[in-house]
Amino acid sequence: MPIDLTVVTPEGQAFQGDVESVVLPGIEGDFGVLTGHEVFMTSLRPGEMTVEQGSDRLLAALSKGIAEVHEDHVTVMVGSCEFAHEIDMERAQVAAERARKQLADFRATEEGEEAYQALQEKYSRAIARVSVSEKKKQ
Repeated sequence: MPIDLTVVTPEGQAFQGDVESVVLPGIEGDFGVLTGHEVFMTSLRPGEMTVEQGSDRLLAALSKGIAEVHEDHVTVMVGSCEFAHEIDMERAQVAAERARKQLADFRATEEGEEAYQALQEKYSRAIARVSVSEKKKQ
């Protein structure tokens, strides 16, 4: 029996379909969902989502958000979801380097914790985009 996976962003539905499994970047670490999974809700950190759909393996970079798992239904609500084929590798690498530099410069000035967390999320998302884009070549 397949899992009904729905991924929603502020722009609308990024993905909806039956899948065999999904691996998500949980706040406490990556976790996988198969049919009949225990019901739960969790926060997501920026990172990679892996979807097994038939003989296809789909990879996507997610921003932070939440996931709700209910037996054979998974709903993912995130700020952004970019599948590997949608990511421009050069742009992703430039964004990752820019975010890394901003993070390093920020540490030197030690401004507020909230601003630091926002920069850290920006950097994590950029790294996830680079990683997913690199894997599409494999």
